[in-house]
Amino acid sequence: MNKNFFARLFSIIVIVISFAGSSQAASKWGKGKLQLDDYVVEKFIEYLRGNASRTPYKFAVSIDGWGYNYYYCASGAACAGGDEQILQECSRYSNDVECLLFARGRTIKWKNGINPGKGKISKMSGKWSDTEIKAKLTELGFYKNNSVSSNTTTTPKITKKIEKKENKKVVKKYSESGERSIALSWDGYEDLIAGTVEFDEADYKGTLNLFLPNNDGSCDGSYSLQQGGKGTWQIACTNNMGAAGTLKWTENGGVTGSGRDHNDKKVKFTVSKKS
Repeated sequence: MNKNFFARLFSIIVIVISFAGSSQAASKWGKGKLQLDDYVVEKFIEYLRGNASRTPYKFAVSIDGWGYNYYYCASGAACAGGDEQILQECSRYSNDVECLLFARGRTIKWKNGINPGKGKISKMSGKWSDTEIKAKLTELGFYKNNSVSSNTTTTPKITKKIEKKENKKVVKKYSESGERSIALSWDGYEDLIAGTVEFDEADYKGTLNLFLPNNDGSCDGSYSLQQGGKGTWQIACTNNMGAAGTLKWTENGGVTGSGRDHNDKKVKFTVSKKS
């Protein structure tokens, strides 16, 4: 065999490896239909705005639209990589539901037949109002837009009809507010952590307040519920710890939740039922 044969063989191997690597990288980006939960949209808005010391880097979502994870990049820094880590963390926070990358910087890369994943149409701005960001997500088919096809934009009449129907259900069935007790187990603490949950069932949202044992500080957080019996939650503590995850609830007010903290330790909690 001559040198030309080995040269051609080496070139073929390099091409195959390069193609496989690019295919694997491409598979991390979302593709297909996706509807984002209200709470995930709120966190995407938070991600888009960043601040003076950090800028949006990457945002990942679970394929059911209920979970999320995002990374910032220090302003002026050239960030790279981190895809596997952000997706693994997102999946853990979402009870092992698969996650894919949704946005890079302020450009939505997820292709769903409406959003091309590049160009001005896919670009978001942190200076937009909440209403403008939600309208853009709806236009691109990612938010309260199940009836939109790849060749149409949002139809105001259809959207108004759906929202009116949902609001009637919420007001009729859930219009209570108040406070309930919560018991939380956190790997690393031997005893249950007791606290309170302030809730407002008119809009399926509430806040969490907990005091950690051993004078470790306190935690504040929030949760978001949906009519289907699912939801998401997150807490941030004064000792620089935090956790997030998903929850299930029943119409009598009982709630169970699970998730992971920043060190991948398990966190579980139960909220008391309506009295």
